[in-house]
Amino acid sequence: MLDKGSKTKLTISIDRNVVLSAKRVAAVKRMSISGLVENFLTFFSSPWAYCFRCGFRFALSEAENCPKCGWLKCPDCQACRCELSDEAAIAVFHMRKVCEDLMVER
Repeated sequence: MLDKGSKTKLTISIDRNVVLSAKRVAAVKRMSISGLVENFLTFFSSPWAYCFRCGFRFALSEAENCPKCGWLKCPDCQACRCELSDEAAIAVFHMRKVCEDLMVER
């Protein structure tokens, strides 16, 4: 578990326009850039998902793959792609792709 009292300094280089834009949006949302980076790094190092059926939050590392469809099965209700219509599965896939795109270095 992360000790919120043990902070460390991190120096990173980011495009100036990206930083300025992010600071403007963060100010409107009353968020800190440090908090955003910390949240992202937490997710990056230990990703999770929410079950599309029951809403249970689970660590991806703790979920099993369905042998039939290949998708992760919810550890709580055992839901997987097998229960979705093709249209719903496509929507879920594209939403998940947003998260995956965030993890790829450009």
